Order: sequence, then structure tokens, then C-alpha cells
Amino acid sequence: MSNLAPTLSRSLDELPPSDSEVAAGMSAAAREAVVAVDPSEPRALPESLLATLLAAMDGFVVLAAGVAVYYGFYVLRHGDSSLDLHYAAVGALGALLLVQRLWSVGAYSCARLLDQRAQLRLLVGSWTIAAGFVLLALFLLHGAGHLSRGWFVGWYLLALVLLLLLRAQLSEPIRRLAMAGRIARRTLAVVGAQPLLATALELLAPTVPHLRLLPAPLDEPTLSGDGAELDEALAALRRTLRARAPDAVLVLPVSTDPERQMRVLKAFEELPADVWFCPAVEPRLARVASGAFGPLPAILVRPRPLDPGAQKIKRTFDIIVAGAALLLLAPLFVLLIIAIKLDSPGPAFFRQIRFGYNNRPFTMLKFRTMHVNACDPSGARRTVRNDPRVTRLGRFLRRTSLDELPQLWNVLVGDMSLVGPRPHPVEMKVGDRYYHEVVEGYFARHRVRPGITGLAQVHGLRGEVDTIEKARARLAYDLEYVERWSFWLDLEILALTLLRGFGGRNAY
Repeated sequence: MSNLAPTLSRSLDELPPSDSEVAAGMSAAAREAVVAVDPSEPRALPESLLATLLAAMDGFVVLAAGVAVYYGFYVLRHGDSSLDLHYAAVGALGALLLVQRLWSVGAYSCARLLDQRAQLRLLVGSWTIAAGFVLLALFLLHGAGHLSRGWFVGWYLLALVLLLLLRAQLSEPIRRLAMAGRIARRTLAVVGAQPLLATALELLAPTVPHLRLLPAPLDEPTLSGDGAELDEALAALRRTLRARAPDAVLVLPVSTDPERQMRVLKAFEELPADVWFCPAVEPRLARVASGAFGPLPAILVRPRPLDPGAQKIKRTFDIIVAGAALLLLAPLFVLLIIAIKLDSPGPAFFRQIRFGYNNRPFTMLKFRTMHVNACDPSGARRTVRNDPRVTRLGRFLRRTSLDELPQLWNVLVGDMSLVGPRPHPVEMKVGDRYYHEVVEGYFARHRVRPGITGLAQVHGLRGEVDTIEKARARLAYDLEYVERWSFWLDLEILALTLLRGFGGRNAY
């Protein structure tokens, strides 16, 4: 924790003035739960951009092979220099099918690109399947009679040879770029005790250049100590990993006691990362084993809620909807700002530090609903029914949830999503204890971005949380959303929010 504290303090100090004042008032327990962002990571070529470039090259190779074979058959043999667009259309269809197939099986990921055997197998298999689908489409559309069988066979063989040559030429340059850190690498945290941790890192380093390895050591005395000592060490290591935000966590065998090993595995299930278990690390296995991470066999214990593709879909939807909503609701924003100013003196907006994705703090916006001298930027004091701090207009805004509309800006800039667990103030308490200290597994809800609305809200769980039972009920719905996420679930929650309204009897 000592190495994390300076980073956290620096991150909080760099907040805007109004937010820094809020951060300065945070308790030590709240600060410990909040994770700071390390901005020092170097910029590199995104893996998605590399994949797009290679997909375009593959498509071009297939189409060019078809054109080349066509001119070889017809131009050189018959002297006809015109291009039959029927052949060009078939070539384009084959190119699209090949790229779609390679993309769907993950052939453009950096890990697969660095595995020559996998590339050979995927290229041969995918191109054969794509060519087979082309033949099926021609048969169903009665278009095969227009094509030369010799052209089709020549196209298939030439495209395959060119694709394999392209991969052979690009394999080493891609490896050099990965080793030099010029391709954005994903981070793999390796958790274990010495000397097993050192052995695993030595085996992984030369075989997974597309990964940035992050050692996460646990000492032997801690692993063999009492349960409280182990839990404390795991909590400190988990906080450190939150700050480093690895894409995956690989847990090595740390104990022969199954219960103790499971305790170590479960300690990292709250992180927004894939959690893997490596059952054995031995040099002799490295020569024969084929696993998820280079030579190490691994079992996926808990996948992240949203893979990179799903994250892009969700983020794109958020940007489109939030951007359109802000434009359409601009006149309403102006009217509400004027009304708030007329109702009570002070700013129209209220800012509060809340837990975001991976426990990272962000400043959430709302329309101000309380008297300025009674506002609680820390969130330590709950809002109760008939709360005297709330203004006359504020009661209406809170009852109708119109005070939440400025959070569309939080969605647009990436702090929040339209749908997700509601963001809680970092000082939020149940009784006299912090929410995250009372409810087990609380931080697992931060494996996705917080939302304006969520599964708990459409099931009527809104308003004051004054008992542990209410807190657990909300967390149960939040965790259900994290585990069940799909784009269609987001649409269902948004539809239910609109149909049932943003307000409710517990909205005060």
C-alpha cells in the first residue's frame, strides 16, 4: 500500500480545484479504496489498428489473386483485355468471407500473429472454408455456369500461396515490434511465491512478447500464516493490481491446501480482468505443454464481463445515444438551469467524487437539488425522506430523476455508461460503516462502468440505503448485471427505465 499512496495522492491533487477540495475531505478508508491512474504508460500502435491493416491486406491479396488468374487465363490465352465483373464479384465475396472468418477465430490478435503454427493452420482452414462458401453461394444462385473451373482452382491455390508468403514475411517484423513495445501490449499479472514466480516469468518472457508481464509476489510466510494475515496481504496486492489495471491475472500454485489456493484465486475475481489458474510450472512441461500463455498451461477461472469487442459495441452505443440526447435536451437544460438559479442561490450543477470503473474516482455531475450550504460533496450523509437540505425545486427534480440528466456528459466523456451499476460516493456508508466494508464482494460491481440506470433501479431499488439487507439486495442485482451483460440486456433495461419512468416512491 505504501507504494500506491503517493500515486493516489498525486492523482487526487491533479483534479480540478473544486474536485481537489472534495478529495481533501475524503477519509483514509475511502482514499484506500479509490484507485489512481498511472499516466506514464508509453503510447504504441493499437492492436486493433494492426488487425485492421492486416485484414485489409488479406482481402486485397485474395482479390488480386483472382484478377491475376483471370488475366492469365483469358488475356494471355485469348487476348481479351476486358475484365468480367462476374469474376471480380466472386473474388470480392471470397475476400470478405476470408476476413470475416479470420476475425471471428481471433487470427488477427497479436498472440495468434506471433504463433506461426497457428497462423498456418488458421489461414489454410479459413481460406478453404471461405472458398467452400463461395462455391455454395454460386450453386444456390445458379451462378457456377458462368465461371471457369480452372480459374476457381487457380484462384484458390494462388491466393493460399500468397497469404502464406505474406504471413511469413510479416511474422518477424511483428515480433520485433512487439518485443520493442511498439505494439500496444496487454498486461498479464503473474501472482505467486518465489522461486516459482521467477521460473514462470523466465518461461513466459521469450514466448509472449505481446504481453507486458507484471510480477505480483506473495511471500511464503504470508501464504502459510493465519487467514487474517493472508487476507490482508491479498487485499494489499489487489489494490496494487487495480492501480496497474492488468488485462489478465495468472495465479500460480501457491499452496497444496485447496481451500487456501481457492482463497487466493477468489481474491482477484473483483478485478475487471480475466483470472487464470496455472496448475503447474515446471521447465520440463514448457517443452511439451501448449497452454493459454506460451508454455504454461492455464485454466480460465473467471472471464472479464466484457471482452474488447463488447466494450467497443457498448461504448459506441453510449456515445451515439448520449450525444444525441444532449443535443435534443439542450433547451430543457437551459430551462432547468434558470429554474435552479431562481429557486435558490448558488451554482446550477453539483459535483461529487464517486467510484468508477475499477474503483477509479471520477467527478459525477448532477443538477443541484440542495441548498449550497447544506450540500454534501463527500456523500457521507444519506438523503432521507423530507430532508430539509433539499430545495423546493430539488424535490421535484429528485422525484422525477431530472437531476441525473447531466450525467449524460459523464457518459459522453467515458466516465459512465448509460446502463450499469449506479456509481456510489466514496464516503457512502451503511449505518456507521463504509458500504465496501459491510457488503462482501462489493467491488466486483466496478468490473464495468457505472451507469445512469441499472438492473437494480428497474427492479425498484432506489433511494436511501439504510440497512445491510437493502445494500445486499442492490449488490445482488449489480453482480447479476455484471455476469449476465449483453447488448440486449442493456436495451431491455433502457426500455424498462423509459416505460416505468425515472422516478418512484423511493426517489427523494
